[in-house]
Amino acid sequence: MKQLVRVVFTGTFAWGLLALFPCATSPAHAWLTEIELNSSTVQVIHNTGTNKDVLNMTLNVTNEGDPVVGPAEDPCDDEKDDLLETGVHVAVVADTCADFIADCTADPCPSLPFSFLVSPYVEHDIGSFSYGTFIALNGPGTVASKITKLATPEYTCGTWSINLQATGLNLSSITSSPIALFLNDSDNDGGGKDTPACFDVAAQIGNGIVRPHGLHRARR
Repeated sequence: MKQLVRVVFTGTFAWGLLALFPCATSPAHAWLTEIELNSSTVQVIHNTGTNKDVLNMTLNVTNEGDPVVGPAEDPCDDEKDDLLETGVHVAVVADTCADFIADCTADPCPSLPFSFLVSPYVEHDIGSFSYGTFIALNGPGTVASKITKLATPEYTCGTWSINLQATGLNLSSITSSPIALFLNDSDNDGGGKDTPACFDVAAQIGNGIVRPHGLHRARR
């Protein structure tokens, strides 16, 4: 089940103190969740050594856009709700969304073992087919991602398949499933006004393959 969290950001896409308001506004002023997670596969690989863990994920995501009030309004915010054009912020934490909110009643909130703004994608267009690629350093590791534009459902800003791999991480805090996955668009309205969207997702958690020292393939 998807759970909406409200986050106050300090600086550009910085993760700050959580305010506990999901569904607390009146219907006249309520903001709808823009980002919908249609499906997810998340893998956490623990490797021996410091900052050697790996995060893999495949996501299918739709952005519903903003509630339209007037005929002149653009529900997709001049491509700010188009994840291929303007990127996506991805983060995970070893909690459910509800537990993370509860933990944030203390100051500061628990640290996020992975939080990254994947932007800009390098766009490639082949006829009507569009996809984007991204790679960047992240501390001792890298973040690599590919986003593919899928058929756009009516009255939405688009649906995309997102593949992401992050290396050089310390994911030792993630030892059980589910985990909380945060997604946000470039105008910080993924989960409603000034909030990311948060989803409880199943995660495959395991150890990487460590080759024993001193073993060599026998030569014939």
